Amino acid sequence: MNQTESLRSHPQLKTLFKDAESRHLTDAEFDLYLSLYPEGASRVAAAREIKAVDGQIVKKVITRIYEIYPFEQKHQLALAKCIRDVRYVTAYATGCMLMGDPDWFRDKLLLWMKTIIQSFGYPDIAAGTTGRYFSDPEILAHIAKLRPHQRSIYETYRGII
Repeated sequence: MNQTESLRSHPQLKTLFKDAESRHLTDAEFDLYLSLYPEGASRVAAAREIKAVDGQIVKKVITRIYEIYPFEQKHQLALAKCIRDVRYVTAYATGCMLMGDPDWFRDKLLLWMKTIIQSFGYPDIAAGTTGRYFSDPEILAHIAKLRPHQRSIYETYRGII
C-alpha cells in the first residue's frame, strides 16, 4: 500500500481503528498495526511518544487555560470534562496520523466537536485577568476576532498543537 493512501479502509486495520476510537492504541494494537503495515513504523514511533506525554501535556494546557477562563464557575465537572474532551482530540489526531487520513479527523471529530463545544457557551476571559496563554501578536489578533465563547476553545486546542 502506498504511504500516502489512507488506511481507513484497510481490510484488517479498519476494525482496529474503529475499536480504538477516542483512545490511544494499546501496545498489542501497535504490534498488530505494524504486522499489517510495516511501512508505518515511524507513525507508530510518533504515536507511542504522543501517548506517553499526552496526559501531562493536556493537564498543563488545561491548568493554564483555567487560570484565564472561568470554566469551573459556569459548568459542573468542568475540569474532568475538559481534560476528557481534549484527550479525545489528541487520541483522534493520533489515529488520523496512523491512518494517514486528515479528512477522517475533520469529518469524525472536528466538525462534530465544534458544534457541541460551541453550544456550551463557554465563558470569555475572566474579568481582571491580565495574562494570556499566548503572547504572539498574530495569535492574539486572531483571538480578538473570535466570538467570546470561541476564544477559550481556540486557545485550548492551539495550546495542544
